[in-house]
Amino acid sequence: MKFEIGDKTDQALTTTLVHELALCKESFDRFVYFAGQNILGDDSKKIKIQSYNSYASFLHHLYEFYIGCIKRELRDTSSPKSDITDKIINSEAEKLLKNKRHAIENGYAPEWENHISVYQVEVPKEFAGDFRKIRNRTAHADLRRASPDNQLTMGEFYKRYHGFVYILYAQPHWLWTAKDIEAFDWKAIEEFDLAVRS
Repeated sequence: MKFEIGDKTDQALTTTLVHELALCKESFDRFVYFAGQNILGDDSKKIKIQSYNSYASFLHHLYEFYIGCIKRELRDTSSPKSDITDKIINSEAEKLLKNKRHAIENGYAPEWENHISVYQVEVPKEFAGDFRKIRNRTAHADLRRASPDNQLTMGEFYKRYHGFVYILYAQPHWLWTAKDIEAFDWKAIEEFDLAVRS
């Protein structure tokens, strides 16, 4: 379904995007906590599973956030084809890397910013496709999740692509985070709350 920026469909999609990024942040914060516990020496299976689960959830919500952004950009609620989403997500990662380099080169990057060499990399053309595949694999009861032979595992994905994933995650917060959670119109979440309380 086609829509215009500012209409009811766009308002609903905007609320969805704010919520999706909030879910993404919650998942990432859980991942940082559990991965930190593991790094500090707690290598129990429970911690390992929680670390894996929270990273999988983070990827799921980040991917869905970008699918929603693509729908908004195209002004169409139907699911875009994967070849289109792959191109757009790769292009977005490339643009964000370029913006980081530009900010560092021109002296307006924050003091805590990484060295420019961190951003002097090319986005592999298979990045977005692998992002979609790993998201699908962990979002569905797919046996490839437990059978990594000849498949991209979550560990391999992390090693190859976490830097690109992180830049896609970190950049949209200033635009898509509700500044005042209490004042924001959460639409269906409010309706759900009323149902639970009754």
